Amino acid sequence: MRRVLATSLAALATAAVAIGGCGGGSSGSGGKDPLDNALGYLPKSAPLVVAIDTDLNGSQWKSLGTIANKFSFGGQVTQQLKQAISNQGLDFDKQIRPLLGNDAVLGATDPQSILGGKTSFVVALEVKDKGKLESLLKQSKDLKADGSSHGATLYKQNDGGETAQRDDVLLAADSKAQLEQALEQRDKDDRLTEDQFNSALSDLPKDALLRVYTDLQALIGGSPNASQARQVKWVAALRTLGVTGSATDNAISFDVNVKTDPLNLTDADIPIATGDESPGVLGNRGELVFGLRGVTQVIDFAQSVAQTISPGSFADFARAKATINQQLGIDIDKDVIQQFSGNTSVAIGLDGNYAIRAELKDPATFTKTLAKLARVAPDFANGIGLQGAKLTKAHGLYKLTGHGKSKAVYFGVVNDVFVVTTQPARIAQLASESPKQVSGAKGAFVTSSDAGALVSTIITRLGGGSLGATLGGGLASAPLGNLDGWASANTSGIKAHLQLGIK
Repeated sequence: MRRVLATSLAALATAAVAIGGCGGGSSGSGGKDPLDNALGYLPKSAPLVVAIDTDLNGSQWKSLGTIANKFSFGGQVTQQLKQAISNQGLDFDKQIRPLLGNDAVLGATDPQSILGGKTSFVVALEVKDKGKLESLLKQSKDLKADGSSHGATLYKQNDGGETAQRDDVLLAADSKAQLEQALEQRDKDDRLTEDQFNSALSDLPKDALLRVYTDLQALIGGSPNASQARQVKWVAALRTLGVTGSATDNAISFDVNVKTDPLNLTDADIPIATGDESPGVLGNRGELVFGLRGVTQVIDFAQSVAQTISPGSFADFARAKATINQQLGIDIDKDVIQQFSGNTSVAIGLDGNYAIRAELKDPATFTKTLAKLARVAPDFANGIGLQGAKLTKAHGLYKLTGHGKSKAVYFGVVNDVFVVTTQPARIAQLASESPKQVSGAKGAFVTSSDAGALVSTIITRLGGGSLGATLGGGLASAPLGNLDGWASANTSGIKAHLQLGIK
């Protein structure tokens, strides 16, 4: 399987950037269509399944090729991939391309295939030309005839895996036993079907290049801590995860649909605040920027999970929190955590600088609370590794410093918002500017960053000096636009979207 899978992916990548079109052929699937047929080699209980569109003449692969050609190194990558295929004694145009056109399926048969020490998958593809498949397998130097089973011709791979042809279906697995199990599964009634696969992908793009189906309860059930995890109401309500990856000429997008059973859930049980209302963001070019509505919800959820799965440790945390409450005369839950039920914007620079702007429920009360918390800020900072922490105050702001190369942190309430930053010059901006809305965003979490600037900065730092800047600007970042995304939640699940623009 490893050799066949590597070859297939390399072939698809090459085709995406250099080749269009594929051979035709008839289907002898025995399923309602080629995807249903390929999925049938996996059990109904399969925890993870990936389907990859191999129709090189389709809009998805053509768009991906258009995107690849916008990068100056696209042609070089194409030649290297072609050469890699040729080095295996294969001719892409004559031996591989005629096979493609249907969805290739990669799936795990049970949770242990993913969660164990060694991952193990079954690959299935109904090819367009079974005669060419038979010829390819017989002529391959990496395969040796290994008998037959369930109407399939078997081949042993040099790397220990097993490959087979059953009519017009190409199969591969890590072992002969696993492959024979897949062949047997295809003839059973409890096989995975296209309807079940699509059930996790509702409301997601139908013509995606990549589609992923995950049975979350099957995965959770395969963990030794399953019973403990299911004590968390939201975890117990999880059902499926669907993910799609799509391409247009100007963007690559990923969409996510996490489905939950809403029967026993309330809004308070969800990891992020519910509803489609979105926060805005504030940040500079070259920073990773995101916004979150309802930090309170995230903290409360985390505390609830900790209390459920680790009551002993949470009890220690609760006692420590009660001690602080008593010493400072505050209520951390009410006076601190509940203050952040509004919108928060975070900007993180690759140079270690950051800036946070958080709306407050009651700015006047929080200002008083902050003055009390400031008494223990140096001790807390020392506890998390900021050695020699010292707190000073000037012009209504606090400045926390430490020994060595650690950056000073400035924080306080300005214009009724709480600001935290390593760059004092940004305080006025954070306090006065209104966060900008992300176009098309829905839900409590949003992100919007200049991907080109981020990649350019990364490569410049890795390459150093003018060479790194040239690589970053000329080879990698020039075509990259904005990286925008959002996540929206309710008791029925969480939907998310992430899009990378390509200029």
